[in-house]
Amino acid sequence: MVIGNYFIALLGFFVCVANAQAAATDQPQVTFGGFGSLGVSHCTMGSGDYVVDGGIPKGPGLSDNLSTVNDSRIAGHMAAQMSPAVSVVMQIDAEYHSGNSYEPEVEFANVKYVLTPDVYTRVGRIALPTFLESENRDVGYTYAWIHPPVEVYRQEQITHNDGVDVNYRLQTGAVGHSIKAIYGRTTIATNDPPALTTLSSKHLWGIFDTAEFGPTTIHAGYQERDTNSGYILTGLAGTWVKESDLSFGAQYDPGDWFAISEWIQRKSTYKNNAMYVSAGYRVKKFTPYLTYALSSQGSFLSGFPPPSPDGIRLANRAQSTASLGVRWDFRRDTDLKIQLDQVKLSDNSNGFLANVPANVSLYGSKFYVVSAVVDFIF
Repeated sequence: MVIGNYFIALLGFFVCVANAQAAATDQPQVTFGGFGSLGVSHCTMGSGDYVVDGGIPKGPGLSDNLSTVNDSRIAGHMAAQMSPAVSVVMQIDAEYHSGNSYEPEVEFANVKYVLTPDVYTRVGRIALPTFLESENRDVGYTYAWIHPPVEVYRQEQITHNDGVDVNYRLQTGAVGHSIKAIYGRTTIATNDPPALTTLSSKHLWGIFDTAEFGPTTIHAGYQERDTNSGYILTGLAGTWVKESDLSFGAQYDPGDWFAISEWIQRKSTYKNNAMYVSAGYRVKKFTPYLTYALSSQGSFLSGFPPPSPDGIRLANRAQSTASLGVRWDFRRDTDLKIQLDQVKLSDNSNGFLANVPANVSLYGSKFYVVSAVVDFIF
């Protein structure tokens, strides 16, 4: 796990400030908790692996008949209230990733300073707020599905930002806004294409607004960054490419039922769109739900060198998924979910499948994924 020296220095500085404030007042209040998921899945596709994240090197399908890697994780969470204005948060996750292991990694670690009742700032490793479920993306207990729809959430592999954010709460009539600005950088490991690759981003900035009124939540955001993905996108190692994401989501949840939809448009050396719609109904301890997700074919933009074969493959990941699932809250702070996915690849795409053998075309194929997971919080 490597966190930039600037991040360590900033975090250390603010912790020292927090400790000084705590020493001058009360002792810090520290709480511990965690969450986890134990999942298993089977994929009927025998010529590729179904993986829900670009950092997962293998999964059910070609590599394994049954696999636990997509939806199994354990995480610990620590929060310390150092003073009325200063708090510290750290979260460590252990889930299967590009190192072919469950080695724990720091997902979040930041210091929060409350400037006014409506304004706060955080410094450190912070969740990148691209989607409605970005803050709790790994906490399966907080949403109905087994995992967020792959077609949309795999568009943005970056889940955290090493830097700073500022959040401003604003009330306009019956609508409450949470407006957030971010700046920073990040480095992650990915297996897109099927080789361990470092994906680095700098000058990452964005502006986001989450509006809430009654049972309705609307989230919109725009972000840009310079990304060095080497030959993945351009065929030229060490090339920095300007990327941007425009995202929008809406959720209506009056209690007995819910409906949610999100859309994202990504631009780098190519442009593509993805969306999903989902709805479910709560019947006592059971929540059956339906989801449909779609990722469009990417189109290359002018002004860049000819893309590499891997770049062409990554730009063209058009596929759709129709999902049927049910959640059973069979005990306090624990649920069981079962989900059936029908995945259809476009007529000129291998979709998001990993480890497809060279020169194998699965264009237009249809396959099924059956998954089960137990989520818990503690």
